[in-house]
Amino acid sequence: MTEAKAPKKRNSQLPEWFKLDNAASVFPGQNTSTWSNIFRFSVELKTEIDPDILKTALERIMPRFPEFDVRIRRGLFWYYFEKNPTKCPSVNPDVKNPCHRVKFKENDGYLFRVYYHGKKIAVDTYHALSDGHGASVFTCTLVAEYLRLLGHTISTGGFVLDINEEPTKRELEDSFAKNASSHGKIKRSDKWVYHAVGTKLPKHMVNITAGTISFSELHKITKSKGVTITEFFAALLLDVHCQKQLREKKKLKEVSVQVPIDLRGTYGSETLRNYSICLRVKVDPNLGEYTFDELLKTVALQLRLANDEKKLNAMVTANLGLERNPVLKYLPLAIKDLGVGISFLITAEQTTTSLLSNLGAVKLPEDMKEHIEKVYLMPGPGKLNAARCGIATFEDKLMFTFANIYEENDIEREFFTRLVKMGLHVKIESNRE
Repeated sequence: MTEAKAPKKRNSQLPEWFKLDNAASVFPGQNTSTWSNIFRFSVELKTEIDPDILKTALERIMPRFPEFDVRIRRGLFWYYFEKNPTKCPSVNPDVKNPCHRVKFKENDGYLFRVYYHGKKIAVDTYHALSDGHGASVFTCTLVAEYLRLLGHTISTGGFVLDINEEPTKRELEDSFAKNASSHGKIKRSDKWVYHAVGTKLPKHMVNITAGTISFSELHKITKSKGVTITEFFAALLLDVHCQKQLREKKKLKEVSVQVPIDLRGTYGSETLRNYSICLRVKVDPNLGEYTFDELLKTVALQLRLANDEKKLNAMVTANLGLERNPVLKYLPLAIKDLGVGISFLITAEQTTTSLLSNLGAVKLPEDMKEHIEKVYLMPGPGKLNAARCGIATFEDKLMFTFANIYEENDIEREFFTRLVKMGLHVKIESNRE
């Protein structure tokens, strides 16, 4: 192991505490004994992981990520983050129940967990800290430092930050509050929709099924149909759920897929905290049976119509309206938590059949690529959604990952079978027995 240059200590000018961003503000109130809003990003290397070196790498990168180096605290009117006095969380062998609930007093108060297994490094992140982009930058920077400690020369760039640079205010900002400026109002009137059901797994458990797909081969198909990869997969998820509902021969309900949209490109944001908003694409099978090409067309129209800067700004501003309301702002936190908890208990996932989160291409330095096999994004298991989906792409390997709360695997099987019938090669891996 070669000696690497010691990173700088945490900048004393950085805040010792800061408020949760707008997206994060509801997550603590939604925490229950069985569920937290948590997701996983993992990187598979080409060599076995050394946990001692991984622990050292984590210690070295922590000063570069003050937005992760925190614990959550309760104020009188709101939650806030403060600098965690513990030096660093531990790294642990991977578990059979990834993305299990967060308890604020466990893990020395840290809201992320680092695991290793074989050649994989995985980070489970509580969504109040960050979204998929921020968590993947954190994880890729961790992996880069781990490789340096093994003796490799690894540059910075893309999803790998320079740990000797000072964190910037732009990385720490609440971009929701900074950029929300709309005077328009967007009304949401989503119906309760169809949910696939089955034999539920014990609490905190999840069935994971991941498929490796050639990005270039998939792109040929999506390009020929005039849609993006996100639009293509959203349409396929709608189709699989519509067909499943038809086979059940029950009263038909709308089917919808929730699609998080990263707002950083739209507003030039560099934040490593949350900065995405969810859109929904939906179809009503009561109108008749849709072909796949018809679903592609309606999904593309819905997403492109909604993914408009002014409409997105109006949605964000509307979300901030609750936070800025002078009455609600100074309502005691215990009452806010009660209201959020009851609302979530009643409406949680009722308006979404499934979730599809596409991180896109994970960009790494050239000298790091040779050490990486593939990357994964996995949303945490839902409360009602049978199968929530995450996509991450490295080079030509696109990983499509299902997180399922049921024993049955018919949704995953039908989804990947459809891809194979289109001429794509899919390599499946799973934690199922």
